Amino acid sequence: MKYENITREKLSKGKPAFGIFQSIGSGAVSEILANRAFDWVLVDMEHGQMDIETAGDLFAAIDRGGPTPFVRVSGNDQAAIKRALDAGAMGVMVPLVNSKEEAIRAVQYCKYAPAGIRGLGPGRASLFGIRLMEYAGKADSQIMVIVQAEHKDAVERIGEIVKVPGIDVVFVGPFDLACSMGHANQPGHPEVEEAIAKVLAATLKANLIPGIFCMNAKAAIQRAEQGFKFVAAGLDSLSLDTGLTQALDLISSWTMRRDS
Repeated sequence: MKYENITREKLSKGKPAFGIFQSIGSGAVSEILANRAFDWVLVDMEHGQMDIETAGDLFAAIDRGGPTPFVRVSGNDQAAIKRALDAGAMGVMVPLVNSKEEAIRAVQYCKYAPAGIRGLGPGRASLFGIRLMEYAGKADSQIMVIVQAEHKDAVERIGEIVKVPGIDVVFVGPFDLACSMGHANQPGHPEVEEAIAKVLAATLKANLIPGIFCMNAKAAIQRAEQGFKFVAAGLDSLSLDTGLTQALDLISSWTMRRDS
């Protein structure tokens, strides 16, 4: 496993880093995603169906392909974060971080002492302890802490959240944010866009990296032009469905022309 985070390096130069979420618990899918020029691939353990052993296999497949392997854990839980990092993730996305206190806990769970309280153990990331000291010596400087602003409470407290030392990325979840604001069927509602702009401005002011989830590449480019730097350009299952839909549309059009 590589202990250098190429996404962190790219972002440090002010360049946007584009990635994709993986929800399908298959190493073959990881290999396909990693074979393209994404900067990162995030394994979604919040909504995906994979267990920790499978996640470790996915991180390894992504790492072999070149992108940075990230993970979204199920919640702001010390054990869940520790196990995901020990399995080989080079960054953790923590959902529903709505306060300064919750942000502090997220950072502490990701960092070794004295910056945090992560336990030192022989996980897969350190080749089950064989490279433990090498890994531990680099982990805190390379692993990224990504907190999600995906609720109206996070927007209201964004000024205090971004002041927490150790955060790398503040990542907007626009669909959950819209839902919390009463606009579940209108994620593009002007009030939601206003809230997103507030998070973006506060994150940039704090010299942190603003991130956001997008459904497709077109939306990802638009968000990058808006100022977001850590940008998800979709989801594995949606990309698969889009490809199939486009193929079937072409077949259907050809069939109709032939039969007319």
